[in-house]
Amino acid sequence: MFSFSYAIPSSFESTRTRALYDLSVDLTRPVRFHAKVRQHVLPLRFALQALGQLIWHSDEWTTDFFTLDPIITVHPDRVFFEAFSADQSSYGLVIIDREVFEPEGEVRCGTTNVDFTAWLWAALAEMRSTRETYFRVGPEGFEVKTTDAGGRFEQKVDVPESWVRGLLQLQGAMALPGTRLSLRPVDLLSAVRSLSHLKAKVSPRALRFELEPGRDAELVLEPWEKRVPLVGASHGGTEKRVIRTWGRRRLSLLEPLLPWAERVDVYLKGRALPSFYDVQLPGVRFVLGLSGWTQHRWTEASSFDLLVAPAANEALLERVAAWLAKHFVGTTEALAAAVQAPSPEVTQALTALCAAGRVLFDVEARAWRYRELFQKPVDLTKLYPADPRREEASGYLARGEISLTSTVNRETTKQRRFKTPDGPLFREVVLRDWVVHGRVGPQAEVELVLNDEDRLIFGRCGCAFFDEHLMNRGPCAHLLALLQFAQPRRKDLESARPSSPDALTATRAAEDAEDDGDVDSESESYEND
Repeated sequence: MFSFSYAIPSSFESTRTRALYDLSVDLTRPVRFHAKVRQHVLPLRFALQALGQLIWHSDEWTTDFFTLDPIITVHPDRVFFEAFSADQSSYGLVIIDREVFEPEGEVRCGTTNVDFTAWLWAALAEMRSTRETYFRVGPEGFEVKTTDAGGRFEQKVDVPESWVRGLLQLQGAMALPGTRLSLRPVDLLSAVRSLSHLKAKVSPRALRFELEPGRDAELVLEPWEKRVPLVGASHGGTEKRVIRTWGRRRLSLLEPLLPWAERVDVYLKGRALPSFYDVQLPGVRFVLGLSGWTQHRWTEASSFDLLVAPAANEALLERVAAWLAKHFVGTTEALAAAVQAPSPEVTQALTALCAAGRVLFDVEARAWRYRELFQKPVDLTKLYPADPRREEASGYLARGEISLTSTVNRETTKQRRFKTPDGPLFREVVLRDWVVHGRVGPQAEVELVLNDEDRLIFGRCGCAFFDEHLMNRGPCAHLLALLQFAQPRRKDLESARPSSPDALTATRAAEDAEDDGDVDSESESYEND
């Protein structure tokens, strides 16, 4: 259980000349930062509003609703606000340069939770560049005595272990290797606004990044196959690659920021894997972290582990943590030199600190920042219990006891009509299930089928676990091993193509017979849009 104790609720006061935001922090982890916003008021406002949108409007995507107070970290050079969406699929991080502020009095660095309610989020709209804006982060409030506020109040929140694990898995995902693209904000804004006017009732509903050596990357909106050139978006790849991501509706969070942005860096971890969008505003950055698709929550177990096992060298881990606690930020190379240890061992220690919530990875600077997420150390054995099936699957991978017999794209095509601002668009949509056969250890016939979104929809194995449970308790170790071995070999192809003349004639004839004007009368469903 998390127990937050605040002297008074957060508050807001506004006059014609001043706006004051008092953010009350957890008394058990006091942090103090009183400052005047001396520049970049509007970018700061838009970034904090986007964070509030992520927290309080996630119910648009899911009926599950659980919010946890945002986390604030004060460092000598930066101030961070972090939050997790209620639907557990999105993460927001606001990074503010200290030059944006003019501090008043003592600054006490550290990490704590802040009382951030929906009404305080709404009050951010009162920030103006034409009047002075002040932020006061601390336990004491606006010179208001505790007794005047009705006494100390305590907010206790039961936070599931899966929620904590999701926060920690996200930190591990940020440190994963991947592809980085630097985009013009106007190009991403074009894609986001196109999606706000286009709706698709059926799959595929993905963003497809196409990367070709020597050419700028392109973004394709499925299923319309609408191409958005990403001018100047070099990727440094030596071979043609296609990376598909889902849950694109969540990018609407970035729309208010993009007209003010100087640059957007996109970090793609792989097909149906997490992605991160780093929107850089004057003096402020907003990082949006997205899971593979909207209903694939960070808090849920997945077929891949985003975290390296905790470091075995506890002495090195504590030396690295102590150096970061003193200097707040450092690269792997700087830390390796400071603690006099090989870089691979330091990286393992830093990854373990991420897994424990003690370190934050900065995706842009590729640096590590000291950030104690919890007041007391978490029990990692409870958050990451040993999974015998995954351990067995890892053993097959490590010993090279896996071979592929065949991989086949099983295609299903359907004729569709899509509504667009320019009129109806007729396309032949291609849905591809990926059928994989292989041998894993003693099992000579293992089969799995992944749908277009990399979800395991069918499996077959001859082991005792599969014979007893089928897929009711998840895949067996052999299916897990084959899945991990085969996934990197999957290639993405186009998701739709122009309808042939004969198909177009048949589609129009079928539409005339349908009352609703669609070829297939299917329910409205945008869960992965």
